[in-house]
Amino acid sequence: MTNTQEMVRFNLDLSPELNQVLEELAKKTGGTKSDVLRQAITLMQILVTAKEQTQKLGLTDVDQLIATEIIMPSEDVPTEHPLETFMESFGAWEDERAPEEIIKEIYDSRTISNSKYSL
Repeated sequence: MTNTQEMVRFNLDLSPELNQVLEELAKKTGGTKSDVLRQAITLMQILVTAKEQTQKLGLTDVDQLIATEIIMPSEDVPTEHPLETFMESFGAWEDERAPEEIIKEIYDSRTISNSKYSL
């Protein structure tokens, strides 16, 4: 560790849930929350370096088989919009009504009803 006079102070806003995770990790590792964050930065640095070298980071099981692969999303691959994923899973909605009619029905009844698609 470097001399404390050479350290840079950093303020970080966390949600209460993320702060709780950080506290639990510090307790489990026997260190401080700052120690956990330093180790997390080191792990992220390893992951980024591996990606730059077209390598992957993985966790193995007891038989040395990769159980979990840790990958970083690629910047040049756009993430799919959730609606596209929904459409791929469930298909297109074949309702002939105009969007305004559907919205009016939803607000009027607070439910979606269409005898063609009733459950």
